[in-house]
Amino acid sequence: MTNLIIPFNFESFAIRIQKDESGEPWFCANDVCAALAYSNARDAIAKHVHEDDVAKRDIIDAMGRAQASNHINESGLYALILGSTKDEARRFKRWVTSEVLPAIRKTGSYSTPKAGELHDAVRLFQPFFEIAVLIGCDRQAAAISANQAVQTVSGANVLQLMGRTHIEASNQESLYFTPTELGRRCGTSARNMNLLLSEAGLQTKPGDKWEPTEAGRRFSRIFDTGKKHGSGAPVPQVKWSADVLEALTPPKKAA
Repeated sequence: MTNLIIPFNFESFAIRIQKDESGEPWFCANDVCAALAYSNARDAIAKHVHEDDVAKRDIIDAMGRAQASNHINESGLYALILGSTKDEARRFKRWVTSEVLPAIRKTGSYSTPKAGELHDAVRLFQPFFEIAVLIGCDRQAAAISANQAVQTVSGANVLQLMGRTHIEASNQESLYFTPTELGRRCGTSARNMNLLLSEAGLQTKPGDKWEPTEAGRRFSRIFDTGKKHGSGAPVPQVKWSADVLEALTPPKKAA
């Protein structure tokens, strides 16, 4: 097989594909399993895919290292799709059959933003990023917000072009907690914890989602969940430092 990797994007997921000498595609199994919402790629492959439809191929990881990774051929791909009961499977199958395979067989690649669109996206990203930092976002949240703004204006998804399906807050996320997790620490519910945060003036609910106030930003961070709304916009999540508990009225213990 060749090691030419063709990048594709399904919703918020990057799908890497290689072609063999016959021009047939081999799909990175981990990418496919993530898109189909399988929690364990190794188990999913063992359960649904025949061993003849699986091959080890070199792929570059996030640190730039070549790693041998399971790839599946077209037959193995459909086996995983049929084995999934998630809604994602129906959308994924339609995307593969109507866009990916025809594109590979016709041109050998997938459409990417035009040069002018890409130039605009790169030019706009930094100003949007700086604005997000100015209004109180940390660097991870600022990158997420800037990418969303750039995509709205130019149509180009900068993070996906760089092979990133979402941003992880390295060495940070483990220090912040959801209201549910904070509630468990105090023996109360997520709903009560949200009310306590609101009563302390640390968050507000202008619509259907809680948002940190200016006072709450020193205790909170916004993380990308890797999911998307129906509109295609990323789904963020507010998490709180354990230090915020000192600013709250002690909740009543759950009965």
